[in-house]
Amino acid sequence: MAERVIEMHFVCRDDLNVTDLGDGTFETGVWYVSAEAARTVRTVALHQDKNTPSYRQGQVIRRTTTVYEGKVRYVFRVREDGRPRAWGGGGSGEKGYVYG
Repeated sequence: MAERVIEMHFVCRDDLNVTDLGDGTFETGVWYVSAEAARTVRTVALHQDKNTPSYRQGQVIRRTTTVYEGKVRYVFRVREDGRPRAWGGGGSGEKGYVYG
């Protein structure tokens, strides 16, 4: 069985495009990730940068798509768990994947 993305880490400075829904959940901004990664991810963590623990994080409870700048992007609804996480996953740029 192939490894799947179970955790995504995004550099998302100052809650850019994040919507706090006021019920312990939030929606991320728009992210370009593969459909497979979006389907299997369980946890999302938002960071100011790769060197600091996440400031928002938790369990993915919904995934939706939207078109942004002509490309399909994902928005994740997340139930916050209050447990900051260190940056996970390799890769360059503003996202990191943890596989499991």
